Amino acid sequence: MTKMYPDQRGARIWRPVARWAAAALALLLVLTSLLASFSVACAADLAVGSAVEVTGTGGDGLNVRSAASTASSVIGILQDGARGMVLEGPVTAGGFTWWRIQWSSGLAGWSAGTYLRVPAPNPLSGPPTALVAVPGVESVILSWGVPDSTGTSPVTAWRIYRDRHADPSTLVATLQAGQPGFEQRTWTDGPMLLGGATYWYAVSAVNAAGESDPTEDVQVVPQTAPLPAGVFFLPPELDFGGDQSSLVLTLQNSGTSPVTFSILPGDTWMTSVSPASGSIPTGGVQRITVTVQRANMPAGTYESLVRVQCSTGSVNIPAHMRIGMIQGIDVSRWQCSGDHEGDPINWTSVRSAGYRFVFVKATESVSIKDAYLDVLAPGARAAGLLTGVYHVCWPADNTPEAEAAYFLQNAGQYMTAGCLIPVLDLEPRYNIHGAAMVAWIDKWAGAVKAATGATPAIYCSSSVAADLLKGDATIASRYPLWIASYITADQPNTGGWNTWSFWQYTSTGKVPGIEGHNVDLDCFNGSEETLAQYVITGQPSSCSLVTAVMGNGVIGISPQQASYDPGTSVTLSATAVPGWEFVGWSGTVTSTENPLVITMNKNMSILGTFQKSAAPLQHVITLSVGNAVAHIDNQEVALDSPPVIVGGRTLVPLRPIIEGLGGTLTWIPETRSVEVELGGVAIQLQIGNRTAIVNGQSVTMDVPAAIINSRTMLPVRFVSENIGADVDWEDLTRTVTIRVTVSSTLGGTALHPFGRSTGPAA
Repeated sequence: MTKMYPDQRGARIWRPVARWAAAALALLLVLTSLLASFSVACAADLAVGSAVEVTGTGGDGLNVRSAASTASSVIGILQDGARGMVLEGPVTAGGFTWWRIQWSSGLAGWSAGTYLRVPAPNPLSGPPTALVAVPGVESVILSWGVPDSTGTSPVTAWRIYRDRHADPSTLVATLQAGQPGFEQRTWTDGPMLLGGATYWYAVSAVNAAGESDPTEDVQVVPQTAPLPAGVFFLPPELDFGGDQSSLVLTLQNSGTSPVTFSILPGDTWMTSVSPASGSIPTGGVQRITVTVQRANMPAGTYESLVRVQCSTGSVNIPAHMRIGMIQGIDVSRWQCSGDHEGDPINWTSVRSAGYRFVFVKATESVSIKDAYLDVLAPGARAAGLLTGVYHVCWPADNTPEAEAAYFLQNAGQYMTAGCLIPVLDLEPRYNIHGAAMVAWIDKWAGAVKAATGATPAIYCSSSVAADLLKGDATIASRYPLWIASYITADQPNTGGWNTWSFWQYTSTGKVPGIEGHNVDLDCFNGSEETLAQYVITGQPSSCSLVTAVMGNGVIGISPQQASYDPGTSVTLSATAVPGWEFVGWSGTVTSTENPLVITMNKNMSILGTFQKSAAPLQHVITLSVGNAVAHIDNQEVALDSPPVIVGGRTLVPLRPIIEGLGGTLTWIPETRSVEVELGGVAIQLQIGNRTAIVNGQSVTMDVPAAIINSRTMLPVRFVSENIGADVDWEDLTRTVTIRVTVSSTLGGTALHPFGRSTGPAA
């Protein structure tokens, strides 16, 4: 009688023992055939990339083989409910339809499709894991892991998001199943990236049930490409400011042979390049005109690049376009709450995004000081933004003199030379209306101007502006207007005022460097020269020092004074809180020295930046008894021989693992012994000897090293624990998991690449 292999029903071999069993056997075969037909029907939708589940084996399990044949070796047995993903197939051989499957246990091999089915789709339980971004030359290589659970539906696509700020939301690529990089979970962005610029990335997974959450975003700075040899560029950046609709890029061949070139714009708002390609003779000059589209584009700052490809090299040139008025923002404690409290705003990112000015809430009434005034205002100034402060008034409850005094007491240091003029915020709910309101404003503004020398501006809505004009038609000639008007138009609704200085046109803006919060966006009605008229002038009688902190740390100032005589030496000391580290100083002085000694010869604004300390890297190694393939950080590593169990202890050929971690394993034939060195730990073991030497000390092992199938096998728990690793044993799958922390085991050095990797399963 024909043997029934485990590929059909597990490990049993059925043999007839008596004639009386023939009828029962025939019935069993009929039932088996029907069940097989049912199972095949369940597996009819199997395809490469499908999720798969073992079913109907009756507890016997399903064999996993090294090849699509019942004659090949069994490398594992899986029970009902085991899940994986189809990598290859179908292959018909020996009366079975075979599929190569990557199982969730880490095992990969061929199984007959008789007892396989496609599970019903379930939502993804979480995002992809372990997103890594590796910078290249004007490019970034991304790699990531599968979600912790894909439910019962396979991943059919990966979506890649990229922006120039944290929490990226711009979809830049979708990897579908079958496309290059899908199975390997890797994607290269470029070469249309700016070297030296910061990018943020995130990746999500898609299956039949929908899209997962994105990964935690990663930050990366692509490398800068060297300039093409023999080519001089002018200008080094393209900046379309004002009303410019085109710029000329000049290429000069300073080499010794002709240079060919081609120009590729990086965005659709750059409508044409002329000439787009050509050749420059030795010593020649080529003028290239880049034209942009400005009509019907919303006010704002646009960032892109122009790629210059030459026969001597390629490089990306930054391109910026500013449309409309000068851009700014206004902020308060509301932009500093929640997850970003303590590290509220990255002012460098705000400045890099093209914003020129910022107004910070200072005070309200006679008892409310914004909790983040002394963080936001100094930080903005240190980053080079024109900074002003505003006061929210309660005119129905307090005298103008009292509110002016409270404002000056708490925010006077931000109304000095170089700052924007102060602002009075008129909210409708506090308005006393008409002439009475105008009289209140005049007294408050008079007190502030007497102390600062600057005429304050008025912030209000269109309805409040109209009410003020009814009270005194001349008010528009005395105070600059900052209007809040959330309309889609070229000009705001000023409530009847002839002109406006600042326009708050939305309260739901998104600004790089201010993550997780909406931001009020503003613009200025004029040029850079006109904006300078809104800056407080005059030279202080002494030098002031403003410091701010980005991140979590403390700045010590010695001596700490309200003002300094010119020539005074001041020492700044940065102290990080646990888990953070000091990065450097920026603003008036740029340095990484700590402490930093400065000489007060002018007003100074200095920002101390702290960043989170890097967490120790942990590497995970898994080995299964009987399986000659180990996994190191989800990469396959071929072992010389599969792990075995001797005396209740697991022995493995550790050479690929030790060498993969940057250590050495040496065989000494004269003494039949092994020497292991890794991360400053030296271990000596002798075949058949239970006593090992660890850093010169004798240690007794449960099981000695042994030679099995001509391979030296070492006790995995003993070696792992003595190099500082954690070892876990999973009895059901007979799997050893080793967790190695780089900082504790290898002294903080990076692990070596695993040269024996067979690559991802395919």
